[in-house]
Amino acid sequence: MRKPKFYAWIWQVGIKICLTVGLITLSNIGWGDGHLQVVEKDKKLVLTGEISKALGEYESHLRGAVEYLVCGRDGKEYESLIVVDATTQEIHKTLSELGVEVGKPPGYDEAKDEPTSPTGTAFVMFVEWKKDNMTKRVRAEELVLNVKTQKPLQPVAWVYSGSRIVPDLDSEDEDAMMPQAFMSNDIVALRLFDASALFQNPLPESSEENIYKKNDALLPELGTPITLTIEVNEMKQWYVLISGKVQGVGFRNFTQLNAQQLGVNGYAKNLANGKVEVVAEGDKSQLYALVEFLKKGPRYARVDSLEIDGRDFTGEYKGFGIRY
Repeated sequence: MRKPKFYAWIWQVGIKICLTVGLITLSNIGWGDGHLQVVEKDKKLVLTGEISKALGEYESHLRGAVEYLVCGRDGKEYESLIVVDATTQEIHKTLSELGVEVGKPPGYDEAKDEPTSPTGTAFVMFVEWKKDNMTKRVRAEELVLNVKTQKPLQPVAWVYSGSRIVPDLDSEDEDAMMPQAFMSNDIVALRLFDASALFQNPLPESSEENIYKKNDALLPELGTPITLTIEVNEMKQWYVLISGKVQGVGFRNFTQLNAQQLGVNGYAKNLANGKVEVVAEGDKSQLYALVEFLKKGPRYARVDSLEIDGRDFTGEYKGFGIRY
């Protein structure tokens, strides 16, 4: 007689465990509605979109110059590399729900008679697409070419300023205000002092006009479906395990040199199993850049695999060393 009750108890406990695990998993993965997914634990947004079909539509007038990395539908698609399906309102609201504060858009200091740069939380961005059944993933700035250096835009931590505030002309309230980006659908500006967009490029070079064009060597065909990942550039510790021909080829010195140039702290160490262990601390933009170096390694190395375990930032390392 007790067995049915026992099994019922087990079933109830099992249901509770499944629900608890499910809720924990959802809190880690996040939420979304197709065109905008959220990874809550990483403060990461994943947006669907495409390489702008209208890019270059006014080539004779713009002479190839691009003003925006990303815009929304019905935004300035003719001078944007990427068009996403999410609106600026959706992105703005989602970041607020993730606890990301709105920064301060670029403006003008009348007292000093000079423009002011945008401030706010920094983000890193990646673009991913498929071609010939292969997935290509790059830093978003690699799709942009600097016309002076003829090289891709250097890695950037994009500033979330939140756009300048302007009168809401559609509101019945005469005093109603709203971010300009809600009207223009400008999401990521390539120009430093473009206050219409939610995000700005902080590099001083971006204050120059017509300095950026599309990188034809890498940009996929117009209209190619893509996903755009936008994540907070927070401080992290990454534990990296590199396998292959990575000992006896100067891999630790190579890692130390590149880490120091990037401002990453931690250490590199040879392991008894022939692998190299790297513990690196810095912001995500720095860590992603270091990993790109580690994937290649020094001249005589051969990297077969690279495993990354993301951990909380500790700040215990004051430089980048080599351990034995």
